[in-house]
Amino acid sequence: MKLLPLQTGIIYGPINSRRLGRSLGINLLPTDHKLCSFDCVYCHYGRTDVKTVSPDARLFPGVDDILTAVEQALATHRDVDYVTFSGNGEPTLHPQFPAIAAAVRRLAARLQPDAKLAVFSNCTTLHLPHVRQAMDIFDAPIMKLDAGDSRTLARINRPAPAVKPERMVEGLKEVPRLVTQSVLIDGKVSNVRGAAFEAWLAALSEVRPVHVQIYSTDRPVPEAGVNKVPPAALQRIAREVEERAGLRVTAYWAE
Repeated sequence: MKLLPLQTGIIYGPINSRRLGRSLGINLLPTDHKLCSFDCVYCHYGRTDVKTVSPDARLFPGVDDILTAVEQALATHRDVDYVTFSGNGEPTLHPQFPAIAAAVRRLAARLQPDAKLAVFSNCTTLHLPHVRQAMDIFDAPIMKLDAGDSRTLARINRPAPAVKPERMVEGLKEVPRLVTQSVLIDGKVSNVRGAAFEAWLAALSEVRPVHVQIYSTDRPVPEAGVNKVPPAALQRIAREVEERAGLRVTAYWAE
């Protein structure tokens, strides 16, 4: 099975998302390589070519190009449920992320007022004031939280050296309407058993998201020995988190 190819432009979709409905994607990242602050063992785009929290601003598409593409897409594709920032890595790394998010909000309000705004982020930039403030713009700030301890974070997400897990948790606590998404895996590295699971649960209990979304590896992954957590186990974990942490949890899997 092959990994997914990178997005080839600024706009992709709309796609039918199991979590967001009809979602129009915005890729703020380069199209010729993956740029992220993580190098997750399960990423369906493969290994991270440039792993950093302070990338070269020249790598990114320009603001005018982005907004022109978004405006054209919103005028063309009707009945969009969400306009979603995601793409070939970590979208908040774009140096103009707050300004772009605000401008897209205005475009959506004019062209598709029923559409909501979402962002998929790994939360490694939330310590930056401009990124944290930009989260107020989103109806659904969906933040990755796969690990609650440094060892599991290092083994699953393989972050850039500047990433500090304690800073990630503190940032998550400040996000309004916080939704966490967690990829649960087993095998050579696991976050569903033992101390790693308990640390993850403790982190969820501390940040108190309004919704916890869990799922596993339904697509090909770049690393051998990364095993999918089956639906029955995901459902059991969802019930356990609900009971122990008092949080709303939804498990997702491919039909």
